[in-house]
Amino acid sequence: MRPARYIVPMLVLLWGCASPDHAPAGHDAAVVDAPDAAVVDLPDAAVVDAPDAAVADLPEVPGPVELGTGAERWEPLPRDGGQLTLVHGPQGGWHVFGRVRLRGVAPDVYLTFTLTPAGGGAPVNLANETVRRQERRGLTLVGEVYESAWSELVILADGVRPADVAGRRFRFGVRVERPDPERMRVLVATDERGVTVVDPGR
Repeated sequence: MRPARYIVPMLVLLWGCASPDHAPAGHDAAVVDAPDAAVVDLPDAAVVDAPDAAVADLPEVPGPVELGTGAERWEPLPRDGGQLTLVHGPQGGWHVFGRVRLRGVAPDVYLTFTLTPAGGGAPVNLANETVRRQERRGLTLVGEVYESAWSELVILADGVRPADVAGRRFRFGVRVERPDPERMRVLVATDERGVTVVDPGR
C-alpha cells in the first residue's frame, strides 16, 4: 500500500470541509411570514349634498320712476318678459299703453315713451312724442306715489304695421324730465322693460 496515494484525496476532503462555501449551514434566522397589515375598507366619507344657499327672490326695489301699462288702471310690467297689447285706435292707427309711477319726484314732468326693437334699431313709435303731466293734470296721488291718471298712447309710427311688431321683442322705455327755467328740461330718470307685443286679433 502506498500511503501517499490516499493522502492527497484526504487533504482535498479536509480542505473542502473547511471551506466557508461548504460550511455546514447553521440555523437560519427565523423568517416568519407575518400576515400583511390589515387593510380595512372603510366606507367612503359621507358626502352630503347640502342644499344650495337659499337665494331669496327679493322683490325689485322701485326707483324714482317705474314704467307700467294698462288701459283702465295701472298694470306693472316685470323687468323682462312682460307683454304689451296692441290696440287699434278709433282713427285707424295702432298703439300700446304706457303709464308711470313717480317716487320722490315733483308732480310736474315731461314723459317720452319709446318702443325699440330688442335687437337694435330705431323706435317703432312716433318720435319725440313728449307730453307734460302735472298733479291733477295727468298725475294723481296714490298713497306715497304719483301715478298716471290715464293711459298714455304710445302710437306706432307711420308705415309700421301690426305684422311688423306682433310677437316680437322690444325694449319699452320712458324718459322723465322736469322743467327747468334755464335749460327748459332736466333729466330726472329713465326706466326700461323687456316686452313682447301681442296682437289679440291674430
